[in-house]
Amino acid sequence: MASVETADGFRLWYEVVGEDGPAIVLPTRVRGEQGKLAAALSSGRRVVRYKPRQVVGVLEPEDEAGGEFDPTSFTRFPAETEISDLHAVADAAGISEFVLGGYSGMGALAGFLAPLTERAVGLMVGGFPLLSGGEYWLGYVEGARAGLLTAGMPEKAAEHWLGVLMYREWLGRDDTEALAKKPGPKITWYGTGDGEPGCRMYDLVGGSAIARRTRADTARLEELGFTVLAFDGLDHIGGLAATDVVGPRLDAALSSAGW
Repeated sequence: MASVETADGFRLWYEVVGEDGPAIVLPTRVRGEQGKLAAALSSGRRVVRYKPRQVVGVLEPEDEAGGEFDPTSFTRFPAETEISDLHAVADAAGISEFVLGGYSGMGALAGFLAPLTERAVGLMVGGFPLLSGGEYWLGYVEGARAGLLTAGMPEKAAEHWLGVLMYREWLGRDDTEALAKKPGPKITWYGTGDGEPGCRMYDLVGGSAIARRTRADTARLEELGFTVLAFDGLDHIGGLAATDVVGPRLDAALSSAGW
């Protein structure tokens, strides 16, 4: 485990596993997230996990990372800062080009950022519908923020502000050309039960319909060069946790794409 200081003095935690070779960068919400998947994909590759500054200190305390950062001070999503942070982590890890990946909310962040940097030559996203559902997620984060403000919890509400800004901006963008031009691996995966009534997160985000949206978008994704992997019976939690099921197929898809 290591940390790197950004140009504006913020310190970011990151971890590298694997060997010299094609690189994958995975933003995570907590230090343990995607650790098993990173290990599963690390043979012949260098896999980097890091915590973006917007999640530092949110779900777990941080002693080795942090700095001055007020999400409520922004009126538009700070994409330039996020990209600069991503590049700083990649530089510290000794990599130039990489596949940017993530799951669920961090998959959304990866999908938002990848078209904005040429160093992300590929994209690997699970548990998030890249081409649809933006209106739902904008409404979700706006509703969560409003509820927390109403409950007198402004500090917790602030944690959702950047999500509001990101989805607002993303809905006004068309990334199809940028995604089609990415020369590296493009992979998206989902559990067939994700967002269905039996999903363990259905009561929280049942309207996300992640499996149904991704299934409906499969033809469009394939036109953009994506490999779409469906995992029978997995729900949203399973798509992240079942590394023994997900890992081998992601590994094979990356290898097939020359990564």
